[in-house]
Amino acid sequence: MIKHIEGFKKVSFNAANRSVSCFRALVKDVLQGREMLVEPGLSVFVLPDGTIFEFYGMGSHFPDYLFSHSEVVNSYGVPDLDSALEQLEKQGAKLLGQVVHMSESYGYCHMSLAGGSVIGLFQYNEKMV
Repeated sequence: MIKHIEGFKKVSFNAANRSVSCFRALVKDVLQGREMLVEPGLSVFVLPDGTIFEFYGMGSHFPDYLFSHSEVVNSYGVPDLDSALEQLEKQGAKLLGQVVHMSESYGYCHMSLAGGSVIGLFQYNEKMV
Protein backbone atom coordinates (compact mmCIF):
# COMPACT_ATOMS: atom_id res chain seq x y z
CA MET A 1 0.00 0.00 0.00
CA ILE A 2 1.25 3.48 -0.83
CA LYS A 3 1.73 5.58 2.27
CA HIS A 4 1.97 9.36 2.54
CA ILE A 5 3.77 10.50 -0.61
CA GLU A 6 4.84 13.96 -1.64
CA GLY A 7 7.38 15.16 -4.15
CA PHE A 8 8.63 13.54 -7.32
CA LYS A 9 7.00 10.08 -7.46
CA LYS A 10 5.84 9.25 -10.99
CA VAL A 11 7.38 9.35 -14.46
CA SER A 12 5.39 8.70 -17.65
CA PHE A 13 7.12 7.79 -20.93
CA ASN A 14 5.89 7.75 -24.51
CA ALA A 15 7.16 4.23 -25.23
CA ALA A 16 6.36 4.55 -28.94
CA ASN A 17 9.74 6.31 -29.11
CA ARG A 18 12.52 3.69 -29.38
CA SER A 19 14.92 5.71 -27.23
CA VAL A 20 12.70 4.95 -24.23
CA SER A 21 13.78 1.28 -24.22
CA CYS A 22 16.90 2.21 -22.22
CA PHE A 23 14.72 3.75 -19.50
CA ARG A 24 12.56 0.63 -19.42
CA ALA A 25 15.66 -1.55 -18.96
CA LEU A 26 16.93 0.77 -16.23
CA VAL A 27 13.65 0.60 -14.32
CA LYS A 28 13.09 -3.14 -14.77
CA ASP A 29 16.58 -4.62 -14.66
CA VAL A 30 18.75 -2.16 -12.74
CA LEU A 31 16.29 -0.60 -10.29
CA GLN A 32 14.35 -3.87 -9.86
CA GLY A 33 10.94 -2.37 -10.61
CA ARG A 34 7.96 -4.67 -10.09
CA GLU A 35 5.89 -4.77 -13.29
CA MET A 36 2.11 -4.50 -13.37
CA LEU A 37 0.31 -4.56 -16.73
CA VAL A 38 -2.67 -2.24 -16.55
CA GLU A 39 -3.99 -2.39 -20.11
CA PRO A 40 -2.72 -3.39 -23.55
CA GLY A 41 0.22 -1.18 -24.46
CA LEU A 42 0.68 0.21 -20.94
CA SER A 43 3.30 -1.16 -18.57
CA VAL A 44 3.61 0.17 -15.06
CA PHE A 45 6.58 -0.50 -12.79
CA VAL A 46 6.75 0.29 -9.09
CA LEU A 47 10.04 0.68 -7.25
CA PRO A 48 10.46 -0.33 -3.61
CA ASP A 49 10.27 3.35 -2.53
CA GLY A 50 6.87 3.72 -4.25
CA THR A 51 8.07 5.63 -7.32
CA ILE A 52 5.91 4.72 -10.32
CA PHE A 53 7.11 4.48 -13.93
CA GLU A 54 4.50 4.31 -16.71
CA PHE A 55 5.37 3.29 -20.28
CA TYR A 56 2.64 4.15 -22.82
CA GLY A 57 3.14 2.12 -26.00
CA MET A 58 1.09 1.08 -29.02
CA GLY A 59 -2.53 0.43 -28.06
CA SER A 60 -2.45 2.40 -24.83
CA HIS A 61 -4.77 5.31 -24.15
CA PHE A 62 -3.60 8.70 -22.92
CA PRO A 63 -4.71 12.30 -23.45
CA ASP A 64 -3.30 13.99 -26.56
CA TYR A 65 -1.70 16.72 -24.44
CA LEU A 66 0.30 14.30 -22.25
CA PHE A 67 3.34 14.05 -24.52
CA SER A 68 2.78 17.26 -26.49
CA HIS A 69 5.99 18.87 -25.24
CA SER A 70 8.22 15.94 -24.30
CA GLU A 71 8.44 12.15 -24.43
CA VAL A 72 8.71 12.17 -20.62
CA VAL A 73 6.29 13.71 -18.10
CA ASN A 74 7.16 13.98 -14.41
CA SER A 75 4.40 13.90 -11.83
CA TYR A 76 4.52 15.12 -8.27
CA GLY A 77 2.62 14.01 -5.19
CA VAL A 78 1.15 17.00 -3.35
CA PRO A 79 -0.53 17.20 0.06
CA ASP A 80 -3.51 19.19 -1.27
CA LEU A 81 -4.33 18.97 -4.99
CA ASP A 82 -6.79 21.88 -5.03
CA SER A 83 -4.33 24.18 -3.26
CA ALA A 84 -1.47 23.15 -5.58
CA LEU A 85 -3.64 23.89 -8.64
CA GLU A 86 -4.56 27.30 -7.28
CA GLN A 87 -0.93 28.21 -6.52
CA LEU A 88 0.36 27.06 -9.91
CA GLU A 89 -2.45 28.81 -11.80
CA LYS A 90 -1.42 32.07 -10.07
CA GLN A 91 2.02 31.50 -11.64
CA GLY A 92 0.52 31.10 -15.13
CA ALA A 93 0.12 27.32 -15.30
CA LYS A 94 -3.01 25.97 -17.00
CA LEU A 95 -5.03 22.88 -16.15
CA LEU A 96 -5.10 20.40 -19.04
CA GLY A 97 -8.27 18.36 -19.19
CA GLN A 98 -9.83 17.97 -15.78
CA VAL A 99 -9.02 16.77 -12.29
CA VAL A 100 -9.68 13.02 -12.24
CA HIS A 101 -10.70 11.28 -9.03
CA MET A 102 -9.91 7.59 -9.44
CA SER A 103 -11.19 6.81 -5.95
CA GLU A 104 -12.05 8.62 -2.74
CA SER A 105 -8.35 8.61 -1.85
CA TYR A 106 -6.63 9.34 -5.19
CA GLY A 107 -6.92 12.25 -7.62
CA TYR A 108 -4.67 13.57 -10.36
CA CYS A 109 -4.39 16.13 -13.14
CA HIS A 110 -1.93 17.53 -15.68
CA MET A 111 -0.85 21.11 -16.07
CA SER A 112 0.89 23.11 -18.77
CA LEU A 113 3.58 25.40 -17.39
CA ALA A 114 4.87 28.60 -18.95
CA GLY A 115 6.93 27.51 -21.96
CA GLY A 116 4.69 24.52 -22.64
CA SER A 117 6.15 21.87 -20.32
CA VAL A 118 3.58 19.40 -19.02
CA ILE A 119 3.65 18.07 -15.46
CA GLY A 120 1.34 15.86 -13.47
CA LEU A 121 0.07 16.42 -9.95
CA PHE A 122 -1.56 13.83 -7.74
CA GLN A 123 -2.87 13.52 -4.21
CA TYR A 124 -3.16 10.25 -2.38
CA ASN A 125 -4.51 9.95 1.12
CA GLU A 126 -7.20 8.18 3.05
CA LYS A 127 -9.13 11.37 3.89
CA MET A 128 -9.56 12.76 0.39
CA VAL A 129 -13.16 13.12 -0.84
